[in-house]
Amino acid sequence: MSPGNPPWYERDENGEIMILEVPAGLKTHPEIIRRGLELEPIFSCKIGVVYKTCWFKEPVYYIKIVDTDTEEAAVFQRLSRYRDPRNHTIPGELTPPDAGHPLLITPSLCDYFCLEVLGESGSKLYCAFSMFLQLMEGIEFMHDLQIVHMDICTANVVASGQGTHHYPGVEPGKVYFIDFGSSLQLPLGPGKQHAITLPPSQYRLAYNITTFDPYSWDVYCAALMMEETLECYKKNPPLIARLYVNWLKGEERGCTAACRCRPSARRARRVLSAILWGVRAWELLSHALHGLKSLRLPFIS
Repeated sequence: MSPGNPPWYERDENGEIMILEVPAGLKTHPEIIRRGLELEPIFSCKIGVVYKTCWFKEPVYYIKIVDTDTEEAAVFQRLSRYRDPRNHTIPGELTPPDAGHPLLITPSLCDYFCLEVLGESGSKLYCAFSMFLQLMEGIEFMHDLQIVHMDICTANVVASGQGTHHYPGVEPGKVYFIDFGSSLQLPLGPGKQHAITLPPSQYRLAYNITTFDPYSWDVYCAALMMEETLECYKKNPPLIARLYVNWLKGEERGCTAACRCRPSARRARRVLSAILWGVRAWELLSHALHGLKSLRLPFIS
C-alpha cells in the first residue's frame, strides 16, 4: 500500500480507533476546508475510507478517500467524460491533483432497494425489471469501453428519486453505480478477454475456482443482485424472473479463456428489454380486462 492511502483513522491516547471521529487528515484536507464542509462518519464497514457531509445541511455528499493503488480515479474520470444515456456512473467530482490526496465527492442518493424511487407506473415487478434493465444497460456501457466494475452488488448501486435534485447531472428515476475501487481497464473486450484472478468482492463465487472472465463476473454478480432483490420483492418470484436470473448465473465450467457459461451484458440487456415489454403488455391487458369485468357487460363472463 502506498503511503497516505486509506484507511485513515483518528486514534485515542491508547492507539484505539475512534470510529465516531473524522480523521484530522480529512478535516484539514485543502478541498474540505475550501468548500467549508462539515463531515461525519457513516457505516462502520466504511470507517477510514468514506465519510459524509452533515445530514442536516442539504445537499448531502459522500466523501471517499481514493486508494491511489487502484484504478478507481482513472476509471471514474474516464466514465465521467461520456454524456451517454447508457452511462450509469454516479455524477461526482475528483479533487484536483494539486489539492492533496485525491478525494471523490458524490451525491447522497436513495438505497437501491427503494424501488418506489423510480416512480414507474405499473407493479413492483415491472419496477424491479426496469431497474434491472438500467443495471444491465450500465454494465454493457462499461464493457463497451473495456471497463469492468468487479464488485457489483446492492451496496454499490443507488437510485435517484423523481423529485427535484440539488445535484448537478443527477437524473430523476435513474440507477447509478458507485465504488469503483475494484474496477479494471482491460486490454481486450467481451468475448476475447481471458480469465483473471478475482479480487475481493461482496459476493462470493459458488464454485471452487479462483480465476474468472472479468466481463462474465460482472454479469454473474448482477444475477446475484437481481436474485437478492426479487427475494425481497416476493418469496416466490414469477417464473420468468427466476428463469432470467438463472440464465445469467449460468452453469460455470471454469473457463480460462473467454467465458461461454453465461450471456454477455449486451445479450442480457436485449433479452431483458423484450421481457420488460412483455410484462408491461400483460399488465395493461390484465388491467383492461379487469376494467371491462367491473362494468358487468353481458359479453364478459
